[in-house]
Amino acid sequence: MSDLETRLVAEILGIRAIDCHSHVPAESPHALSLLDLLGYHYYTELAHSAGMPAEAVDPAKGEAEQIGEMVTRIETLSNTVQYSWLMEAARELFAFRPERLGPKNWQQLAAVVAESGKQPNRYRVVLDKSNLEKVFLTNRFDEDLSGIDREVFVPCLRTDDLVFQLADPDVRHRLAVKTGVEIGSTDDLRDAVRWLMRYFVQHGAGSAAISLPPDFVPSAPDEAAAGKALARVLKGKELSADEATALAVFTFDVIAATCKQFRKPFQLMIGVLRNVYPAGVAGGRDLLSKQGSLMAYAGLFRRYPEVDFTVSVLSMAWEHELATFAWIFPNCKPSGHWWYANIPAHIEYALRARLEAVPKVKLIGYYSDMYKVEFGLPKFNMYRRLLGRVLAREFVETGRMTEAQAVDTARLLLRENPKRIFNV
Repeated sequence: MSDLETRLVAEILGIRAIDCHSHVPAESPHALSLLDLLGYHYYTELAHSAGMPAEAVDPAKGEAEQIGEMVTRIETLSNTVQYSWLMEAARELFAFRPERLGPKNWQQLAAVVAESGKQPNRYRVVLDKSNLEKVFLTNRFDEDLSGIDREVFVPCLRTDDLVFQLADPDVRHRLAVKTGVEIGSTDDLRDAVRWLMRYFVQHGAGSAAISLPPDFVPSAPDEAAAGKALARVLKGKELSADEATALAVFTFDVIAATCKQFRKPFQLMIGVLRNVYPAGVAGGRDLLSKQGSLMAYAGLFRRYPEVDFTVSVLSMAWEHELATFAWIFPNCKPSGHWWYANIPAHIEYALRARLEAVPKVKLIGYYSDMYKVEFGLPKFNMYRRLLGRVLAREFVETGRMTEAQAVDTARLLLRENPKRIFNV
């Protein structure tokens, strides 16, 4: 690492960032046990792929037994960036000094994690050390938001169930209980979604969000077709594929229109295929696909020019499209490096392309996608180091930016852009 890169990384590590997407549970945000760390789906799915039976981490088993299963296999993952996250979190947040975690020393780390977890508001200490000012949550549409610590956590209305599971009577029941609106028509659905957005905005929500399969096409909705599909659902009838699509497309459009009404961004995470590997561990059953195209979203971006769509993609084949769409559409804004794209080799490729092709004021650099706040530190630090490397080598050393301009650009990606786009 050159002196320039060392200086830039040091400056960037000091930028207090905004994390615009996580799965941190507001009621239990920090780790209470070592299993809260080792049980992160990255580790269980990688251990399973390396030979561990899925049953080894069955939640029905005791905590010590599950930890034992993981630590006996953790060395098989030691080449991965995910392992480096674990060890950096262990060193920086729990003063764990051994170079490797294994069967002979895991109890040492487990004891410190358990003791630290007892500290009141431990999550604030962790986020402060991670240099994270705000962390967005992923909230079910019927979740009670009243107890959220809004100084550090930002609610986000997750809409997957509304768009793709509305035919499920339980989903409609939950929606009626939360909003007081019994869904009997497409107008009722509009009223219910508006009620939800108003509730979320009143509790400080930053956005709506959804994960989407690669073949989803958010075309202009056919309300008549959606109404017929909804009528069949209410009679307990099965929907054909076309009917299910009509209802999903309509509901998605209702949410986009509601984002426009309430002036909130819509976070789109595109490209996931669900339950491809049913025999996998929890969280390790979904994959990506290169099929589809962002061209499917061009009509959406045109219909709602007032809505900021922050877009993440899973397939590297879509990365070039994302950069070009953000090049053209003012309301398409590349966001983070999602899931299977969240490894240094993929991040560096996408980051260079975005920085070279897209106005810097549109880029949301990174989000953690974490389930416990302890992973914010190593994941954001990974990104900060990569950002320092790219800015040093591709922009400052080549004379395209001064060192000060590179730091300002990093601050835009990590802090100023998400603060402005999400108004937090």
